[in-house]
Amino acid sequence: MKSNMFDNLKAVVADTIADSIKMIDIAELHESADNFFVVENIEQFAQTILGQGGVKDNLIVKPLETGGYEIISGHRRRAAVQYLIDKGENISHYLPCLVQDYADEDDKLLDLILMNVSARQISDQELWKCYETLDKILKEKKEKGEYYGRIRDDIAKALGVSASQVGKMQNVEKNAIEAVKEAVAFGELSISTANEIAKLDKEEQSKITNLSKVQPKDIKKKIAEKPVVTSNNDASSDIGDDDEIIDISIDDEPELQAKLRETVKPVVVTSSNDNQYTAAAMKGYLMLAAEEASFSKEQINALLGGMMKALSNYDMAAAENKFFSR
Repeated sequence: MKSNMFDNLKAVVADTIADSIKMIDIAELHESADNFFVVENIEQFAQTILGQGGVKDNLIVKPLETGGYEIISGHRRRAAVQYLIDKGENISHYLPCLVQDYADEDDKLLDLILMNVSARQISDQELWKCYETLDKILKEKKEKGEYYGRIRDDIAKALGVSASQVGKMQNVEKNAIEAVKEAVAFGELSISTANEIAKLDKEEQSKITNLSKVQPKDIKKKIAEKPVVTSNNDASSDIGDDDEIIDISIDDEPELQAKLRETVKPVVVTSSNDNQYTAAAMKGYLMLAAEEASFSKEQINALLGGMMKALSNYDMAAAENKFFSR
C-alpha cells in the first residue's frame, strides 16, 4: 500500500515539474464510472474559468487501454470547459493533466476520493459513499497485511472530519436497517439523523414510514421515552431472575441518567478471584477503558450494548475462559 495514502495529493501535484504535465484534448478525457461526486453549478464555474483565461489547476487522469484518459480528479473542470465550448466561447480545447498510473483499482479509488474531498465541500450523501468505499478498501488491505493503521482515525483524517463523525457512520453501517442506509446514500437523510435512528432496535426503525421527514430530536425523544431495558443473566448463579442490569447510554440527558441510576439494583458479580463488582461498576470500568482507548461516544454505546448481550448469553466461566484463552 502507498505510504502516502492519506497525504493530500494536491501537494504532490504542486511539486510536480512542468514537464510531467500534458496538455490533453478535452475529447480524450472521459468521466470515471467510479465518480460519485456531484457535478453541479457548472454555469457559474464556467464563468470563473473563462474569467481567469482557462483551467489553471491540473486534472488527474489515468490512461485507458481503449485509448484516451479516465478522469480521477477534474470532472467539474472538464464539464465547465465543455459548456463554454458548446456556447461558442473562445477557450482552449486542451486541459493541463497529470497522468497517473495505478497498481490497482483500490489505489485509483483512494486518489479519486482524496482529491475530490480536498477540493470541495461535500454533502452527507457524498460523505457516506466516501466512508463506505474507504472502509471497504482499508478492511481488505488490512486482511492482506498491506495496511496497519486504525481505520476510524485514518478515514477521519482522509475525509477531513472528526473521529466521532466516522463513529456515527460506523454505527449506521452496523445497526441501521437497509432502508435507512439507502436513504443516506440517496441524500434523503442526514448522517446525524441516521445515527439517531440506528440507536433504535430494527423493529422500531422499520416502523418509520417517512425517513426524509424525521428529525434527530424526534428520535432522541423516542429513545428517552422508551422503558428502561433490562436483561437477566439466567446462566449465572450469582445473578437472580429478579435482579436487573440497566443500560444507561452516555448520550442520555443528565436528568434521565440520574433517574436511571436511582433504579439500579446493587447487583453483585463475584469473579473466580473473589473480587466483587456491582453491575454499575462493571459498566463504569468498561466506559473508562473505552475512553482511555479514545473510543467515540457511538463506539462506547455499541460496546455497552455488546456487554449487555454478553451478560445475557454467557455465564462467568465462559467470560473468564475467553479472557485467559487470548
